[in-house]
Amino acid sequence: MKNIPALQVRPDAQAKLGGNPGYPSDRVREGQLHGAILGSPHPHAEIVSIDTSAARALPGVHAVVTHADIPGASRYGLRVVDRPVLCSRRVRCIGDPVAAVAAETRSLAEQALALIRVDYAKLPLVDDAEYALALDCTPLHECGNLLHRTEHRRGDAEAARAGCAHVVEAVYETPRQMHAYLETEGGVVEPDGQGGWVVHFGCHNPERDRQFIAAMLALPPERVRVVGTPVGGSYGGKDELTVQPIAALLAWKAGRAVRLHLERPQSVDLGVKRHAMRIHMRTGCDAQGRLRLHEVNILADTGAYATHGPEVLDAAQEHAVGPYRYDAVAIEGRLAYTNNGIAGAFRGFGAVQVQFALEQQIDQLARAVDMDGAEFRRMNLEAFDGPGPLGQVVAPFNGPRLALDAVARHPLWQGKRSWTDGRWRRGVGLALVHRSDGFGRGGPNGTRLVLALAQDGALEVRTGFTELGQNLVGSIRALGVRWLGCDARDIRAVIGDSALAPDAGPVAASRATTLVWQALATDGQRWRSLLCEAAAKALGLDAPSLRTGPGGLWVAGELKIGYAELASLLDGNLPELFIELHGEETPSEVESAHYVFGACAALSQVSLDTWTGAVRVERIVIAAAVGPVVSPMGFLGQMEGGAVIGQGMVTTESLPLQGGRYLARNLDGYLIPTLADAPDMEILPIEDLPEGDMIGPRGAGEIGVNIAAPAIANAIGAALGTPVRQLPVTPDHVLDVLEFAE
Repeated sequence: MKNIPALQVRPDAQAKLGGNPGYPSDRVREGQLHGAILGSPHPHAEIVSIDTSAARALPGVHAVVTHADIPGASRYGLRVVDRPVLCSRRVRCIGDPVAAVAAETRSLAEQALALIRVDYAKLPLVDDAEYALALDCTPLHECGNLLHRTEHRRGDAEAARAGCAHVVEAVYETPRQMHAYLETEGGVVEPDGQGGWVVHFGCHNPERDRQFIAAMLALPPERVRVVGTPVGGSYGGKDELTVQPIAALLAWKAGRAVRLHLERPQSVDLGVKRHAMRIHMRTGCDAQGRLRLHEVNILADTGAYATHGPEVLDAAQEHAVGPYRYDAVAIEGRLAYTNNGIAGAFRGFGAVQVQFALEQQIDQLARAVDMDGAEFRRMNLEAFDGPGPLGQVVAPFNGPRLALDAVARHPLWQGKRSWTDGRWRRGVGLALVHRSDGFGRGGPNGTRLVLALAQDGALEVRTGFTELGQNLVGSIRALGVRWLGCDARDIRAVIGDSALAPDAGPVAASRATTLVWQALATDGQRWRSLLCEAAAKALGLDAPSLRTGPGGLWVAGELKIGYAELASLLDGNLPELFIELHGEETPSEVESAHYVFGACAALSQVSLDTWTGAVRVERIVIAAAVGPVVSPMGFLGQMEGGAVIGQGMVTTESLPLQGGRYLARNLDGYLIPTLADAPDMEILPIEDLPEGDMIGPRGAGEIGVNIAAPAIANAIGAALGTPVRQLPVTPDHVLDVLEFAE
């Protein structure tokens, strides 16, 4: 790792290393009931009847709930409200929740589940996205099986096609990928002693969860409090409501605290996965290597419910062109309901699938015109102040060119690109991606944040963002030092609690860091003036003579009053500053378009074992053009961790189904990269920003996945001497290619 500022100890390091980080599953209290969910054994069936009488009569069982016990809203969703808390008439995937119980012990809860009798009538299985969209296919929802469709066209396709000297056309397939977090979905719902409920779950948006749970229980929102506890892994899988509503319903019904935590097989059945996609691409360039034509058709499988599916397809469409310029573009996307589990948010979010395919296309065209891959990409880059992928206005950013130049100069790219070393075939691949930040037009853009002097003298930054492992607390402290003129020890981050902090919208990738940066950069001076004015009144001084600094207010280089002493003098009249931003949304009238983009380029070196077909990723070099590094530790963790998830997508991870049932339901049958598989990594941060930039840091939370997957796939293609069309690249595939080549 080069050029990254000295790493600092994370604020949560001691708690995590000491085994008490405050994860939801650590919140064990006397008197909690144990919740358990009865899921459907069928991927598609009608519910004929549910008999819970025997379970209700079992001693030690305090609550048994079905859809009939829900007093308020019974379905939830983001853009599409289609997912039932508990199924009433129909189940649409394996594990779909039908009933739930709360009992004094886990074994009692499981015993009660076994006593619930559900009669099902099986319905036709829809287990293929293409078939789902056929006219004679059984509709899974009232609207049919086409959940979402996108289309984007620009330029004269016929003229662009006529100008192509080289055309690459291929179909690419990407797999379902499992989040495989350390801590599965779970948490605790407790009475607050005042007729309300406190929900302790790992989540991305406490306010969003609070609003739905209150609506489900037919309670005023102020009687529900959601505390977004530190998460034992999410990667997007806990961005949506998981089992919080069921836990809350059980607690409400029992009038007791309920803990609900899924075991791994149930988490596999019920949790969301990365969208499997089939991507047809046709890309052409002229004899000099100028890109002329790019045509894309995307078919994605969203499974039983919408969740984040429409946004995922939107992201796939927006990233299908990459940071490149073409004469004509035509993109079509379809998203189908099936009985194949549930797909949703996953790090890389729809973009990584098309980026893998696009970077394969770019490599093949570069070879067709006998041009270095880096130079081919450089020649075809969109201007730094040019339009975005959908023709929208975007924040000017030269990240793609800066990142590309950094890896093109690297010794790994200056050496051999493919070679044989005994039994090993090695290859070096290059890839370039840009990645949108925040949400598309019309999404939950902007943020709310409060700066306040607490009674104990802490300078509080209050925001609804949650800690997902990205070192948000450390980032907030670092930003406080930068923009508020204080010491890191003066800052207290109050995050993820709907009762204590304003709604900031969901945490997504590094959105929280970017928006806290913007809030403090915009209003930090106003806050400092507010503090100085309050201190001036208390001390009888002129406000302009005071400066905020480490530990308190300073005059002419001398500490005049500490923050705690100032809070005491103010006697409850403590200053607060409410900040609201709307800076993420593009001014373009382009549906789903983004405004902010970051960029990465990467090199990867892989080795293929010609005896076994095993693929090993030996080295990754990532040049990350994402603006200022706020938290060196958090930045490094995001980039390296994301790269390993991208590595898994390319080399080992796939979750196939048979008859609507996952063929693996634990980590013994679904293999993810471990530390033993992790390659040597070199991370090159590029912190340059255009003059006058008002965005600040771009996201580091997802882009490590987005760049690693295509870079590794391109390296495998170089080693094999043939393009990669399907992920993951299995040993059998490697051996088949090598045998055919001979």
